[in-house]
Amino acid sequence: MYDVATIKPSDPNQPYAGTTLRRYIASAYGVPIPWGAPLTVFAGSQVVGGPAWIDNDKYDIKGKAPDQLREAMQKMSHDEHDATINTMQQALLADRFHLKVHFETREMQLFEMIPAKGGLKIAPAAPADDKDDKAETAGGQKDKLPAGSMGMQIRLNGTATLEGRAATMELFLNALRGESPDVAGRQIVDMTGFKGTFDLKDFRFSGVPLPNAGDAGVSTNDPDAPSLSQALEQQLGLKLVPAKGQVEVVVIDSIDRPTEN
Repeated sequence: MYDVATIKPSDPNQPYAGTTLRRYIASAYGVPIPWGAPLTVFAGSQVVGGPAWIDNDKYDIKGKAPDQLREAMQKMSHDEHDATINTMQQALLADRFHLKVHFETREMQLFEMIPAKGGLKIAPAAPADDKDDKAETAGGQKDKLPAGSMGMQIRLNGTATLEGRAATMELFLNALRGESPDVAGRQIVDMTGFKGTFDLKDFRFSGVPLPNAGDAGVSTNDPDAPSLSQALEQQLGLKLVPAKGQVEVVVIDSIDRPTEN
């Protein structure tokens, strides 16, 4: 659990400040989420139920882990680090918001990722050497992605660019779930048959405009950015196919507004 945690309403005059509780709950339970609109408008939302205020009110939520745990987290793998953060977030939600949830499996709309007509264009990545990563970091070269990771840049108009090094298909599909309006947060089932890892370079597609981008005078249309479907087929030889399947969802049983700091 966090050693110290503060929760306060975000400044309404700061359009990108704070987070809604549904988004925080989704983060705490490892649900990939789209940024361009409330989760409730997406058929693929895996956090269901709860009062209206969890989608309308925004909060600045900060937590500090105990010193000993922070030191231990520096030596954890990426997955272990994320799992530890999620555990602390879930504990904070239970303690400060009195959140109670249960899990259900429901039939929902999803996508299957399959090879496109021309076949896969993905090449397996060469085995990554962690020693090389550490040597480069020690030498001051910090711009190279660590093996097994993926980086994303998102412009205000929503155009997303993905880079990956020795990334898994699962990591790639989760990134698409959270940023593509074509996917809208739905689960993507890997039916590609591809095993192992691959590198991804300058994978660019039209994503979800950030909230209030139009109000800031930013065009929400990028005519030069391909749609996700176009980028998938042209660059990777992949195709998304709509389907239905069984998906585990987080159901909110009860939640209160936060207790005082």
